[in-house]
Amino acid sequence: MTMTTEQKREIYWGVTIIVSILIAVASSVYSLTHGIYDVFPFLYFIPIILFVYFYPNRGVIFSVAISAIFIVQVYYFDGQDLPLIAVSTAWFAIFVTIGVVTSSFAEGLREEEKKYRGIFENSQAGIFTFDLTSLKILEMNGKCARMLKFDREELIGKELSRIARDTAERDLFLSHIRDSTLTGDKEMYFTRQDGVIRQFLITSSVTQNNIVICSAIDITERKLAEQVIEKARDELERRVAERTEDLLQANAELSAEIQERKRFETAIQLANRKLNTLSNITRHDILNQITAIVMYLSLTQEMVKDPDTLEHLKKIEQVTQLIQKQIQFTRDYQHIGASAPQWLNVTAVIDEAVTDLDLKGISIEHDVDNLELFVDSLFVKVIYNLVENTLRHGETATVIRFSTVMKGEDLALVCEDNGAGVPASAKERIFKREYFRNTGYGLFLASEILSITGLTISENGESGKGAKFEILAPKGTFRFIKRVRES
Repeated sequence: MTMTTEQKREIYWGVTIIVSILIAVASSVYSLTHGIYDVFPFLYFIPIILFVYFYPNRGVIFSVAISAIFIVQVYYFDGQDLPLIAVSTAWFAIFVTIGVVTSSFAEGLREEEKKYRGIFENSQAGIFTFDLTSLKILEMNGKCARMLKFDREELIGKELSRIARDTAERDLFLSHIRDSTLTGDKEMYFTRQDGVIRQFLITSSVTQNNIVICSAIDITERKLAEQVIEKARDELERRVAERTEDLLQANAELSAEIQERKRFETAIQLANRKLNTLSNITRHDILNQITAIVMYLSLTQEMVKDPDTLEHLKKIEQVTQLIQKQIQFTRDYQHIGASAPQWLNVTAVIDEAVTDLDLKGISIEHDVDNLELFVDSLFVKVIYNLVENTLRHGETATVIRFSTVMKGEDLALVCEDNGAGVPASAKERIFKREYFRNTGYGLFLASEILSITGLTISENGESGKGAKFEILAPKGTFRFIKRVRES
């Protein structure tokens, strides 16, 4: 059965103590039988000190026992020598006192050693010590042995090269230790018993007797994780760089496309201006010619007396007036969408729309002070046509009221009157281009203007009780602006 280092140590010192006791007793017998009384008492200090150091809790008893052996020897061999008896009694007291004092001191040392041994053994870091001169491992805690997959007895007394096999790295580590008593953190590779190489973080310090105390932490997994993270970071940076390059290229292509579109838009705007100029000139010329036709028709009607001819002339006049209205409509329609939509205050638009209208005593009411709509700049014509529709067809209307109502996430701007209303059969047709009465294409034009930004219009009134037009504004095309009070 293999003994541990601790067991060997116990046996060694036990034998040493026994031998020292035998030497002290044998020397006493020899001295007393040969008349030598000056030296032999001192020999009892050796077993007392040795025993008390290794067994401090039983040191007092041992001191009393070996002191008793000493005094018994003196009485046995020279009991008649009173001066010797007196001196031996004093030595007896001295031996016991030394045993008590040394035992107390050794007990304190053992407690301190036990405390530090507990710290040494229970540390979460691996700890080992080695001789800087011989490079032999002196101590190693269980944590360090387990990390290296060795039994402590297999490493204690062995050279440092047993675990630090890289000669260049080991020599560099030792040179740092010799240059400074505290090396700080140093990364080293240790080889385990199974041949696996692990990376450790070593913190070392040197004592005055050239003993190096090392704390070791296995950082292999951390280093592997750092390598994985580093690799992932490099891959991410590479992908970001590639993506950035793609984005820069796409941005350059987009910028070129935007510039191309701007050139096309500029060309289109120029073409539109030319077309609008041409349309205005052509429309003006046609209207002048129509005015001349109407004038000649009027003169002809005065000269002709035949009823059938007059009837034909009247129909020609009606057709001519219809052509005149259609051409005037093109003047309004060509401006729809010509400028970018914008946020317009509904109250201001209502006030502007009715400025030049003869309201014929009809009052305008509105409760939309802070409402703004995102609409085409011709939105004022929408309000104008709605008010004019009441003036022409409301008959008994006395009030036109503008208000708002939420419909889910959308908002409806309501324009209603208390006039004759719209017949049920005409509710859908009044917004079509083919349907018109007096006002021509007014409501069709209003519907087209609203559709630019996604708004719609419908008539939901009850015939005989008044017209009720609802302009539905989807979410995002309306907002309520708080007004700042003037001080």
